[in-house]
Amino acid sequence: MKAFDLQARSIYAYHMILRMLRSVNRVYPFVVLFGYIAAFLLAFICIFSFPLGALVLVIVSVLSLAFVVFFGETLTGIEGILTRRALKNNRCPACRTGPIQKNVATYQCLGCGARFHFDGAQLSADEQEACASDASGTSAKLIAVE
Repeated sequence: MKAFDLQARSIYAYHMILRMLRSVNRVYPFVVLFGYIAAFLLAFICIFSFPLGALVLVIVSVLSLAFVVFFGETLTGIEGILTRRALKNNRCPACRTGPIQKNVATYQCLGCGARFHFDGAQLSADEQEACASDASGTSAKLIAVE
């Protein structure tokens, strides 16, 4: 009984981490954008009151761009790893249910209809509509994931 409870808790914790990571990855670009806009506005104000501060803010912003991009790519990579693991275990990363069907080019959740690339990235709404309109050609090619 305890082994089942421990396994259920670990699965729940794994999906909770994946869910939080997916939500962070969704808002991360906007947070960075607004951070850089705020730095620009602060530098613009500093031009008139303290010109050296504006120069320092611009240099720090440009130098921090590499770290921001690296951190964003790291978060995306970790999300991809966890998503591929969930798909491998026949669980949908979006809704935590299954089953998952493996298409020629994508994975598709039968519960919520979400589609994922093989690298773990979720298809955008436009790509999902394109796949749905092409369903007549791909429905014959569905393969059940083992």
